[in-house]
Amino acid sequence: MKRLVAALLVSAAPAQAEFVLQLPPGAVETYGKPETTLPAEVPVGPAIDGTVKKTPAPDTIRRTVWRSGAEQSVRNVTRKIAKQLERHGYRVIFDCVVSSCGGFDFRFGIDVVPEPMMRVDLRDYRFITAVQAMSENPGYATFLISRSPDAVFIQLTEYRAGAAASELEESTEAESAAPEPPFKLVLDGLEFTSGGADIEADPNGSVAQLAQMLAADEGLTVLLVGHSDMSGSFGANMSISKARAMAVRATLINDHGIDGSRLTAHGAGFLVPRAGNDTAAGREKNRRVEAVFSR
Repeated sequence: MKRLVAALLVSAAPAQAEFVLQLPPGAVETYGKPETTLPAEVPVGPAIDGTVKKTPAPDTIRRTVWRSGAEQSVRNVTRKIAKQLERHGYRVIFDCVVSSCGGFDFRFGIDVVPEPMMRVDLRDYRFITAVQAMSENPGYATFLISRSPDAVFIQLTEYRAGAAASELEESTEAESAAPEPPFKLVLDGLEFTSGGADIEADPNGSVAQLAQMLAADEGLTVLLVGHSDMSGSFGANMSISKARAMAVRATLINDHGIDGSRLTAHGAGFLVPRAGNDTAAGREKNRRVEAVFSR
């Protein structure tokens, strides 16, 4: 079975031990980096009156997100993670599901990697916080698990007790020297039929530029994400945003010879605006397709 790993450093032991997190087969990392601006506090209770109960935590923080296939359920993935935590000396101190978390208020009261690297379905997510059980200066790990129509997303946030500042700096320097996907390209300028998904024009050559990047690096895969403005219903916008992403995918395959197995298309509707929807210019900016790269 293919395994991806995440290191949770157990700082209480004389030599730091490593907890190897076993993820669902086929899981792909969509995000991973040290975080220097996140608050050093972890959720330990639900959102009440719009506020999530939190406790102080170590300030050496790293977030990692994985995307796996839809055959996994949020419940099953969470259960497997909880068992692994227990076996490696972590104690779950908070575990909630949607309504018991506080629903919308909890989701927007915690720090979440932005779409499309991490997706949260407000009707189907789970959150757990675990602490190192046998430590005077414990580290913490939190997991946010949720679904999209065809994938499960897992966000791990590590709060590493006793990790040296130089360790974080070296990690950051290494990433700067040799940047790795994911990175994002907005296919600006694409024009679609009014209310439809057919590409009418690509004045900036955005799709051709994307095709050139893929041809130059055959190790890249792309998640194409369609976005809409707020005109119309939620369901209609989800549908048309995905249809437009699918249109870009079809163009890459049919006109540029890109292998379809490297391309996945999704729709985010109006959930991730990049401008206000109260002006025509803002709505135009929000109607877009983005390419998110990974290996």
